[in-house]
Amino acid sequence: MVEVYRPETLEQALDKLAVGEHTLFSGGTDLMVRHSVRPGMSPTFDRDVVFVDAIDELKHITEAEIEPEGEGAPDCALFIGAGVTLSEIESHPLVPDVLRQGVAKIAAPALRNRATMAGNICNASPAADSLPALYLLNARVVLSSLKGQREMALEDFIMAPGLTQLRADEMLTHVVIPKQDLPESFYHKVGTRAANALTKVSVAGLARVVKGRTGKGKVVDWRVAFGAVGPTIVRSRELESLLVGQPTEKLTKPRFVDEVVGMYSEIIRPIDDQRSTADYRHQASINLLRRWLSQLSMQ
Repeated sequence: MVEVYRPETLEQALDKLAVGEHTLFSGGTDLMVRHSVRPGMSPTFDRDVVFVDAIDELKHITEAEIEPEGEGAPDCALFIGAGVTLSEIESHPLVPDVLRQGVAKIAAPALRNRATMAGNICNASPAADSLPALYLLNARVVLSSLKGQREMALEDFIMAPGLTQLRADEMLTHVVIPKQDLPESFYHKVGTRAANALTKVSVAGLARVVKGRTGKGKVVDWRVAFGAVGPTIVRSRELESLLVGQPTEKLTKPRFVDEVVGMYSEIIRPIDDQRSTADYRHQASINLLRRWLSQLSMQ
């Protein structure tokens, strides 16, 4: 018989996870659908359920210093607890705008009041609306167990659709977002309707443009990621480097834009499914990439 636990502290939760296999339940907005036999019936779980929604330690958004990657003063990062709801992330002033845009597109307000970003991550869907922004922000995840903590890049944590590196005795406790100066942002989601829609394609972009004495802009950082067009989020640092150092006026040159778009066209490999066709997803992704480049050309 399946048993239900609702620990009030992180230590209690990790103690329970240390023995056997369990289903972690926070917002439950994905789990309730996944474990439902048919509409209108109660979901069924084959493992003991651990509710983590009462753990106050996981309900904070804070800034803290982190060790720098190289020499120098400590860097700063945003720590988002696994118990923070999507609505809280959407409205928090410290959360980067591109992430707030992505989160705002998830389902309806009532679901965002319950759902968590940690659940969106651990569901590991390539169509998850928070993931393109998190990939661009070089987000990291903190995984905790009674044995201690380990931290890794989000793009390493998610291995395939529905598959992560989370161990049976672990839970994702925090998402870490390094503080970055990337004022130009872009987020667009394509769905079947304007709200409460499952994602066909999503594209997120981040950039920093500086202007010289002549007033002309130069791209010093540029990033783009695509959701729902591959088994995981599609981002290429190698292709991003093509734009770094380029004057923004070059983005008005059709030949250069076609070159960039052509290379991205080769790594965007969507599939046909019940939501959309591969051809539609591919063309929509390319169109949105062109729109992002056009937006930057005006800087």
